[in-house]
Amino acid sequence: MNGINSVRITVNGVNYTINTVEPEEYVQKLADELNGAVSEIRDKNSTISFNDIMVLCAINYIDAYKRSEENADRMRTQISEYLEDAAKARIELDEVRRENAHLRRQLSGKETKGQIKDPKA
Repeated sequence: MNGINSVRITVNGVNYTINTVEPEEYVQKLADELNGAVSEIRDKNSTISFNDIMVLCAINYIDAYKRSEENADRMRTQISEYLEDAAKARIELDEVRRENAHLRRQLSGKETKGQIKDPKA
């Protein structure tokens, strides 16, 4: 079990300490990504306030999260449909195999009774 890590990060030149169970490297990568997003917004509008930048970052991340959730839901639905199709195909295959075995038995019985002549003979 992991303990609580106290991770120090810097966002837009401001230091923050975050207590988390996540590894420090992971939290640093998150901070780096956030700094990149902050810089991108600030570069497009040098007069924007830090609070406004953070609101835009939050909106962008929430949007990305919601879209990811929707994509994951679509994928789960698609996988369920594929599994249903595969199950139906297995059932059909089993039915065809049973019918094939039944027809082979019938054919074998007729050959034994001499009702069908072997065309090779």
